[in-house]
Amino acid sequence: MKKRTLLFGAAAVAAALTATGTLWAAAAKPVITCPQKPDPPPVIDGDPNDWEQVPCAIVLDKSHVTWGQAQYQGEEDLSGTVRLCFDSNYLYLLVEVIDEVIKTASDKELFLSDHIELDFAPVYKENGFGPKPSDWRILGFTPGTVEESGDPLADMEADATVAAPPGLEWSGIDTAASITEDGYILEARIPWKVLGVKGAVKVGQVFGVDVHISDSDKDFVQECMTSLNNTVRWRGRRQENILKMVLSGTDGKIKK
Repeated sequence: MKKRTLLFGAAAVAAALTATGTLWAAAAKPVITCPQKPDPPPVIDGDPNDWEQVPCAIVLDKSHVTWGQAQYQGEEDLSGTVRLCFDSNYLYLLVEVIDEVIKTASDKELFLSDHIELDFAPVYKENGFGPKPSDWRILGFTPGTVEESGDPLADMEADATVAAPPGLEWSGIDTAASITEDGYILEARIPWKVLGVKGAVKVGQVFGVDVHISDSDKDFVQECMTSLNNTVRWRGRRQENILKMVLSGTDGKIKK
């Protein structure tokens, strides 16, 4: 788990944020494309340079606020971009976050702080409805301490935790973060076996996914959240919130 500080910020992300429509209008769920990453794989160090040629970045702006709308203060308060890619061993995640105030925590309290959540369904059910199945993986990621004190007992590295399923063996997850001028960058790689995927992955394979960016401007108070799936309100980890994710070739195009 690694941490570094970058001074270039996420200004490019802010420039890409677009005007929004009305939330919760009837809309088809987007299909998420996860492109294959040719060698070399991303180095998990919190630096997005390895991702410059990876297609299919997804901007999460104010139209993606799915929980805590009353507390949402604008795109400088919470917004960002999500990138996914894969190879034979790992699913890779890069999230560039714009956030004026960063509050972090560890272990289960991570979910009450500024964090990234990855919801992954190894078996995707088209038009699924109801509570999440027991095979879903719910992973949380924290960027760790913003201003390091030098005290190894107080400072916290970028880290991951598993909320579900209970008792999951999750060794092999690697996480790193960078603190930027206007937020942070979180980078991770997750072994396919941790995600419940059996056998070799291949282009065209389908899974379920959602990624949430949560905001906490006070200690241990989750205030609002943006999600990949902005077609429904977030009412807990439910099947109707998960999106179809298709593994594509390096060009990011889904074969018909």
